[in-house]
Amino acid sequence: MKNFLKKLVLFILKRLAIDRMKKFTGKVIAVTGTAGKTSTKDAIFAVLNTQFKVKRNEKSMNSDFGLLLTILDIPSGFSSALTWFWLLIKAAFNSLFKDHSEILLLEYGVDKPGDMDFLTSVARPDVAIMTNIYPGHLDSGQFENVEGIFSEKSKLAYALKPNGKLILNTDNSFLYDFEKNWKKKGVITFGKNEEADYLISSAKTSLDGVNFMITHHDIKMHVSAPIVGGYQCYVLTPAIICADLFAIPLQNALNTLTKFRLPPGRMNVIEGVNGSTILDGSYNASPEVVKESLKALHDVAKEADSVLKKGDKPHRRIAVLGNMNELGDDAKTLHELVGAEVKDSADVLITVGGNAKLIGEIALGKGMDEKSVFYFNTSVEAAEFFKKKIEEGDIILVKGSQNNVRLEKFVKEIMARPEDAKKLLVRQEKVWEKL
Repeated sequence: MKNFLKKLVLFILKRLAIDRMKKFTGKVIAVTGTAGKTSTKDAIFAVLNTQFKVKRNEKSMNSDFGLLLTILDIPSGFSSALTWFWLLIKAAFNSLFKDHSEILLLEYGVDKPGDMDFLTSVARPDVAIMTNIYPGHLDSGQFENVEGIFSEKSKLAYALKPNGKLILNTDNSFLYDFEKNWKKKGVITFGKNEEADYLISSAKTSLDGVNFMITHHDIKMHVSAPIVGGYQCYVLTPAIICADLFAIPLQNALNTLTKFRLPPGRMNVIEGVNGSTILDGSYNASPEVVKESLKALHDVAKEADSVLKKGDKPHRRIAVLGNMNELGDDAKTLHELVGAEVKDSADVLITVGGNAKLIGEIALGKGMDEKSVFYFNTSVEAAEFFKKKIEEGDIILVKGSQNNVRLEKFVKEIMARPEDAKKLLVRQEKVWEKL
């Protein structure tokens, strides 16, 4: 019965959303990819919202329900039938009126085959952005392999309106090949390969943020933002491209990004106890992003060490890594591949969860000191153990998937000011407190 009601609510919301979209006269920008969707969407919003009225998905509301709720300007009723009853009335009322936003900025997430068909049947984009294609959503009932993920996400490109623009990160092998075989006009590429329309170079990161260069034709731009990780250049560059497409002066866009902040749990810098520093990536995790996060840990510690006085103790690099979910039959292999990267980036490794233990075992096999590797079943257990061992100057990377890992609980325990948790951490709403 509950499943029937869910399908009924989804059907009604879809019909209402389609009716409202028929009245919409602005532009639709859609963002998809395995990782970085929300951060990319928010960077684009920060830039475009300086000159246009932009509406976006709240947080990571990128599923079928998330898209419809965004279009209809209503929140979720979660599991309350009574709440949904009143929300459907409000949605029906809202569908009668035109959305006066100039740009509708939407994040398209897919968990299984057919999801993108649903999303594009409601809102076709004028601009489509594909960030990357990596392993994820490979559990039973999801995708069989990475090729299946790519096939589903690439449907966004085929859903483009006439004369639409397709923005691709061609440092990703799937998207590079896709661009080479794309027969239509309107493709804009970005990345570090020399063929990219927006060429990224000289990316550097520290605890103060990231900076890099973009070259477009004969224009060179220096981009900087107070967000950690060299890989954040792939988050910020689409915002510059969109500024170009919508005729926003590039210097204005660059100035806006100098104040851009990521949503909670996306490698935010938080002050930890005993003079430590936390790199909070607790929102979610996938293999490629964890590897990039480890590299960021290495890079920011190296930069921090470079300004130490003679005789000062180097910053200790600590990686707290949880299970990476939804990897299906490839889970063991992908956790082990992450483990192979740890020794070069971290001095101490703490794992949370059964699969994450594989990361530690491989790190030991690569020569990491067994006295520096610790295994725990839960985030709370890990925090209770480690909080007493934190030293001044420690830089602590925290990265893991959300379900059954919840590393934001670990971060809260080692924050210098846990009273700021609701403002700085993910999943602090009451609905999450019950889980």
